[in-house]
Amino acid sequence: MRLWIAVCAAAIVFAFGQGMSASAHMETAGKLKIGHPWVRATPAGGASTYACIIEISNEGDEPETLLGASIEGAGKGAIWQIIEKDGKFTSKPVEHGLVIPPHGSLELSPETYQIRFGKVTKTLSEDTMVEGTLEFEKLKSVKINFAVEPDDTAPKEEVTPGQ
Repeated sequence: MRLWIAVCAAAIVFAFGQGMSASAHMETAGKLKIGHPWVRATPAGGASTYACIIEISNEGDEPETLLGASIEGAGKGAIWQIIEKDGKFTSKPVEHGLVIPPHGSLELSPETYQIRFGKVTKTLSEDTMVEGTLEFEKLKSVKINFAVEPDDTAPKEEVTPGQ
């Protein structure tokens, strides 16, 4: 996981250093700073896609809870926790959201948490932006833009029959 953070941080530094602010962007909602929300590029008709956020930091004095998200062309998404055990990956839905502590932060990387969406109705093309919202307990619905990126870094899950 630390390697993923280092790679993402290096990509952001490189992108900003090259003047490519569209590649790595920051969204703000109240006291929250949302670092580079992105969604995996997927053709229309694709069975599913997922989104991640490098980091959400809370500069406020109260906790906030991320409940889910929606993206134009992919509808509502639910948060899933990625679990690694002995080199094998599984996942489970997060039922009550993810708390962002006051003066703390939360990471949603492909190896920790993903916001998963069902059937994709509109092509999510690489190197574009797509409108969406993040759903929070206190802030409610917050409009943000997700960068659309290719991604093959998500861990491959072990699927067991009946799962």
